[in-house]
Amino acid sequence: MPEQFNVHLASWKGNEPSPHAGTGMVEAPGEGVNLRWQSRESAPTDYENALADAIESAYLAGARTSQQFADHLNSAGVANLSGRGWSAASLEQEMSRLGY
Repeated sequence: MPEQFNVHLASWKGNEPSPHAGTGMVEAPGEGVNLRWQSRESAPTDYENALADAIESAYLAGARTSQQFADHLNSAGVANLSGRGWSAASLEQEMSRLGY
């Protein structure tokens, strides 16, 4: 079974990507293996998958602002990691954390 995430991915948690490429990690055109989660350190958690599904549903329902997304998540019963509802600010913080 192939890897489920990129084992060569540099570990960083900053909001800005590193400007330095990894030595020896440049893919030769047509020879690279496309991994399912190339830019992740691991497979998405059940929480991350549920949140992504709810955000997609909110978008399809017309949400465009952070508050509209938060309202949709709350009405759908999708809690944050601490089990509480969402505000625009808490959703933006979580998206920043998950997007590192």
